[in-house]
Amino acid sequence: MPGNFIFRTAMLSIAVLFLAGCFFTKETFVPVKYYDIGNPDPSKFSKISLKAGAFTVTGPYKQEMVYRSEKNELIKEPYSRWAIAPDVMLRRYLKMAFADGKGKVEYTVTGNILAFEADLARKEAVLTVEYRITPSLPANSAYVEKTSTFRKKMDESEAEAFAGAMAGAVSDFAESIAADAIK
Repeated sequence: MPGNFIFRTAMLSIAVLFLAGCFFTKETFVPVKYYDIGNPDPSKFSKISLKAGAFTVTGPYKQEMVYRSEKNELIKEPYSRWAIAPDVMLRRYLKMAFADGKGKVEYTVTGNILAFEADLARKEAVLTVEYRITPSLPANSAYVEKTSTFRKKMDESEAEAFAGAMAGAVSDFAESIAADAIK
């Protein structure tokens, strides 16, 4: 039975070590914070009839906020996330912006989000979108097709500042679409 006693003592010691590690850790709980780009003012776009089509997002921009360092390293922030994926958020924003539009010709905008990030070196939010505006007619030929980058300064490198600056960049994108649609 002495071997049984040694085995039990060893197992008890191992269990105490594992449990002590759980009790004495100093790691604090960090809650995940979710951000959005806000809602547009539909009255700004009431003269344009535009439908928001599908947008896609490429790269690491799915839900976690992405920061670009001075050395072009992309850093994903695990505790700061977008409430919904950027492509869905952008489409929702455009649907709300152009909801009351009453233009002569109805257009549809679709596109790809190529960048949805904070540039830490320049302290600005960067939105790069490749988009296409087409008349909603049977011919469906492209009316406008281009790639544009919208930048807005951030006061600081925090998530709240990033979300606010990105809201401004998205607003500038909506205004650019409106200008393209009435050319």
